[in-house]
Formats: sequence, C-alpha cells, structure tokens
Amino acid sequence: MARAWVTGVLTDIGRPELVPSAQLAVSELVTNAILHSDPPVTVRVRGTLDHPRIEVADQSLLPPRPARDLSNDDDHLSTVGRGLALVAIHSIKWGSDIDDTGTGKTVWFEPALEVQEDADLEGNLFDLDEVMHRRLGDRVPDEDLVRIQLINMPVALFGHLRTHYMDLRRELRLLALTDPERYPLATEVTDVFLQVEEERRQAVGVADLDEALANGDQSVDLEYGVPPTAPGTMGRMRDLLNEAYVHFADEHLLSITPTPQLLALQHWYLSEFERQGTGGTPRPWSGDVALEPSQTAS
Repeated sequence: MARAWVTGVLTDIGRPELVPSAQLAVSELVTNAILHSDPPVTVRVRGTLDHPRIEVADQSLLPPRPARDLSNDDDHLSTVGRGLALVAIHSIKWGSDIDDTGTGKTVWFEPALEVQEDADLEGNLFDLDEVMHRRLGDRVPDEDLVRIQLINMPVALFGHLRTHYMDLRRELRLLALTDPERYPLATEVTDVFLQVEEERRQAVGVADLDEALANGDQSVDLEYGVPPTAPGTMGRMRDLLNEAYVHFADEHLLSITPTPQLLALQHWYLSEFERQGTGGTPRPWSGDVALEPSQTAS
C-alpha cells in the first residue's frame, strides 16, 4: 500500500523518474516501522516539486542505524541495518527526526535518480533536545529576565498554532538542509527558530500554559520571564514568517500558511513580546478563544 501510494503521488506531481528509488526505500522504512515500533505508522510526501521527500513516522524513539558494509552478496533486505544502507544509497539525502513532543520519530529521504556511490550512510539525525544541550549556556539570572504578560491567551487555539509552528519549523529546516543555496530564507528562519527555542528554555512561567492546555482551559492570563534578547528575536520571527508565507506560497507540496485566525494569533503573540520588551503595556487577545468550526478539520 505504501509503495502504491507513493508511486501515485510522485506520478501525479510529475516526478515518475523517482519512483524506483522511492519504492525501494519506502518499503524498507515501512517494514522497519512495522517490525520495531507500535502503530500507527504514517507515510507522507513533503518537500517541494523539485525536492520531494518521503517520510515514514512511527512511535519509536530509537534512531535508525544503518550497516556500514554493503560489500558482500548476502540478501541486503534480510537485515534492518543493511536495508537502511540501501535507503541511503538510493537517496540524495536522508535522515531522521525525534518528534518535538517526544512521542516518536520520522525517517525521511529524498529519492535519487540513480545509486549514490558516495552516499552518507549515517544520515542527518536530528534531536532538538541534543541541539539545545549543546547550545544552552549559563542561565540568565531571574533579576535580568524581562516580564511579558499575555492576557486572555486562547489556550486551545494556541495549541493548534503550536502544532503548526512545530511542523513549519521542521519543514523549513529540512528545506534548508536539502538546498541551502536555493532556500536561503529557510536557512535564516531555521536559525531564528533555534534561537527562539533556546530562549524559551531559559524562560520562566511557560509551564503555566502547558498546565492550562492539560486542564482544557479556554483562556488564561500568563506572565513570563524571558531573556532580554527574546523580544527582539520574537519580532524578527514574526517578520520572517510573514516573508516565508509569501515566498513559499507556490510550493505545492508545502502547506505552511496558517488559517487567518491562527495568523492573527501568531501576529498578536509575537508582537506582544516585542512591544512589551520595549516598554509597551500589555494588550489582551481580543479574538475568539476557540478554533473556528470551518477550520477544525484541517
């Protein structure tokens, strides 16, 4: 089913020449997910028309580990490690991500036209927690934190925005990895995403939002203490996201622009950090606190 579906998608978008590599690699990844993880297993086609990317998501947190030796004539499909090595040599790039929520992983590959003799057998393995562990320095003292108030924060609505944000963060990071010269904006946004995450992990008060989400609250008043650099970073993120929505609007495999309601919430949220960081008074969220019914299916 996975092979047939991926074949259909690649044919529909005008990339049938990638089908042989895609069929082989997706077979390996779906087989591995069935053998070594619990359901559900999800197969997606993402990326762009020029750089389509096949993804297989499962519930395991263990990163894939390919075999490094393909020199003998044994059945290459008989072991998981050797199968992953075959994924590597039939891909322009490949790798895996641990989900931001810590509930599973996604293994992805960009199918190649022909076997890659110099394939990267290790792949690009990304774990945000590990990246932050390397980046985080000394914690900002509490007395130096900037106080930000978010009044009437729409809790469930922000949960939808956060899901969109995490998907977008991952998608643009992989675009930047695939072709940084063609997608410099994706590279720039990715750098700011990481800066935002670094500052978030030094902030205080953010757990109150998670508690409100867990409790099913409709709205909540929050007070954060954030590093002094955070207001400027959030303002820059707002401007870069608006630019990205316009820049990538014609990339048919991308779905990066949020609904108008979520876009309004994003603008309010990021702008509150920037405005209050420069001495402005808090402005409450004045829109609806629930997701508009017409948008709940998306």
